[in-house]
Amino acid sequence: MWDPSNMFLNGPYAPWREEGEAFDLEIDGRLPDELSGALFRVGANPMYRPKDPSRYHWFEGDGMVHALFLRDGRASYRNRYVETVGLQRERQEGRSLHGGFMNPSEFPLPPDTFPKNLANTHVTLFDNRLLVFCEADVPHELRPDTLETVSQRYDFHGGFSGPPLTAHHKIDPANGDILTFGNRGGAVTWFRADRHGQVLDLHTVDLGVPTFTHDYVVTTDYAIFLVNPAMVRFEHYLKGVPSTVWEPETLDTCRWAVLHRRTGEVTWVEAPDAFTETHFLNAYQDGSKIVVDGHRTPRFGPTWKELESPPPGGDWNWWFKNIVATPWRWELDLATGKTTDSQVNDILGEFPRINDQRTGQRHRYGYYATTRGTGDWFIDGLAKHDYLTGETSMQTADGVLTSPSEPEFVPRPGATAEDDGWLLSTWWDPTTDRSEVIVQEAQDFTAAPIARIKLNHRVPLTTHGSWSDAADLDAAVRGS
Repeated sequence: MWDPSNMFLNGPYAPWREEGEAFDLEIDGRLPDELSGALFRVGANPMYRPKDPSRYHWFEGDGMVHALFLRDGRASYRNRYVETVGLQRERQEGRSLHGGFMNPSEFPLPPDTFPKNLANTHVTLFDNRLLVFCEADVPHELRPDTLETVSQRYDFHGGFSGPPLTAHHKIDPANGDILTFGNRGGAVTWFRADRHGQVLDLHTVDLGVPTFTHDYVVTTDYAIFLVNPAMVRFEHYLKGVPSTVWEPETLDTCRWAVLHRRTGEVTWVEAPDAFTETHFLNAYQDGSKIVVDGHRTPRFGPTWKELESPPPGGDWNWWFKNIVATPWRWELDLATGKTTDSQVNDILGEFPRINDQRTGQRHRYGYYATTRGTGDWFIDGLAKHDYLTGETSMQTADGVLTSPSEPEFVPRPGATAEDDGWLLSTWWDPTTDRSEVIVQEAQDFTAAPIARIKLNHRVPLTTHGSWSDAADLDAAVRGS
């Protein structure tokens, strides 16, 4: 669609612009009776032809939310666009008005066409509201049952006015607090809000440079940020170059900013070299050390020298497709200010997840999507890693389905074992161009899925999402 040479406009990434709903979906297998609630996913899905399709990047499409409702062994589905200010303006004009920020094509910029808040990165039920996050502003608010956009600004009841919020907040499993941060130009404002959205602790830390801080981790006492050579500068966009540039001349090695969640005190810890995390898995405290797990890539973004020449083969997304990320573990010693690190395995992957009840606590298991390798940024399976035994298991859904989403772990009610529950993920069938949500037993990871829910169309590859159980969902619907 629009450009057959741009992988982010074709195949599993191709836009699906129809909104709708479907009931009593076909299911191969049987859904567990206890699996009752909703799987919410969001991803990029451009409504209109990009201004320059050859430069379009996966991160730049309009946000569409997909909801799969499970109850009494039956499944229903609904999808809707998030009605952002930018999308509403474009609907009025019937065309795309905003250029991209990953590979800008216009310089100087036309008036009033700065990047829009796409609302396309993460979706979470919080404060009895369905919130959709991007990294351009505060989240949008949707009705959790109909997915109608209720508000274009959820600001924690006036408790937070900026800077733009991350899409990678954490939910404290002990009390339902949201732990999140905003970032502008390297100044990070971290805060905690209770489950009713009231802002409590709030601290600001200067990271020193406008580093790429897409994700972070928390422990019982700390919030941890990686300062790395990927620099995000608005002036890049104004100059018509990618917003994120790899600048080892600005920062030749990484460091960690370890923020105490209650006092606001910052401890700096040196890293051994330069790298970027694509996403973190989790972190926990172990004596004077903090153990951090996540996926590491050697670099993120083109260099200034590379930007002096046309992109290889005319592919503006070449640098992104060459990203290779593998699981790593970092041990931050707060006593010495040093980091030791090690590669967990050599299986390429992204979108790591845990049982969210272990957020900030010691975990044994991690789950992630696997990727093929350099130049192909194509997801082809799921992996489960056991951090105690070192064993990694694979799931390929019989080899017919491909391009799975980030796996969502749903704990079994009353479970005591960390991996006692189900994994839900959305896969693409290229033979039918339709998607399926597969449900698998997390403890029997390599076995065939226990249920395959057949959707009526393809769901473009989503980025992040969350599960809400039936009780929380019903309470949110009553309160909306």
